[in-house]
Amino acid sequence: MDNTKEFGKLAHDQFSQLVSSLPEVRRQMHELPELLKRKKDRLAEVFGDGCVSWGTIYEFSFIEQLSLLFILTGLHVPFVDIAKSDDPHEAALAWSDHDGPMDQWLDAYEDKIEKKHLIWLAIVIQRNILAIMLYHKSMGALVDLVRKGNDHALFDAVRVDRSVLLAAPCADRLSRAELLNDKDFLRHLRSAIKGPTKKHMAAIQDLRYSIIALRESGFDRFSDADLERLFVKTGVYPNSAGALKNLRKHIQQARKLTTT
Repeated sequence: MDNTKEFGKLAHDQFSQLVSSLPEVRRQMHELPELLKRKKDRLAEVFGDGCVSWGTIYEFSFIEQLSLLFILTGLHVPFVDIAKSDDPHEAALAWSDHDGPMDQWLDAYEDKIEKKHLIWLAIVIQRNILAIMLYHKSMGALVDLVRKGNDHALFDAVRVDRSVLLAAPCADRLSRAELLNDKDFLRHLRSAIKGPTKKHMAAIQDLRYSIIALRESGFDRFSDADLERLFVKTGVYPNSAGALKNLRKHIQQARKLTTT
């Protein structure tokens, strides 16, 4: 594998591996609720009488959310070693490969990990990726906008994960609406609770997540050759007339937005 760091902290092969996993993430978003429905008895056993909700974690940035859940699951232990490696990004990708070290580690520590924390981790990762695909923002970034008085951000966050209403800024805004019988707010909230519309789902783009991943890795200046190699040849963006021009519009739009 060519590990030359052409794109910030990522080599081209590492970026390709990252974006190739996005269809699987989307598939799991649909499969997890169905799986849990079929395993209701097992789910009740996993959660017991304890806390079920993960919604308040969205009060933190995406990185802070992952940090908290890694500590809860014990995943911070192997990631300390990964962070010390010569190429942490490569080590993390290799560690999380299917049937790789991560699966072996989970098998070895199965009795020591609370299963509900693994469920929380899966959901939180999936919902943050979905939020970035839809709105160029993580759940934490949306909640931060709610904290600053942005109702549209609240409705966007609710479309991705209804449990975000338990996050303090969202709960506070809902309480104010209830006190004032704010019918306009409650009408929009009822719509958001139904989840993303077909229009929203059609707008899901691996491209948005890919641009953000590159920016977070320290790469934000693209030549035409970079655009073609990163997005067109990897299948993230269709090879069509005007593709490079359209890609630059997407990148410029992403630069205006805070993600995490």
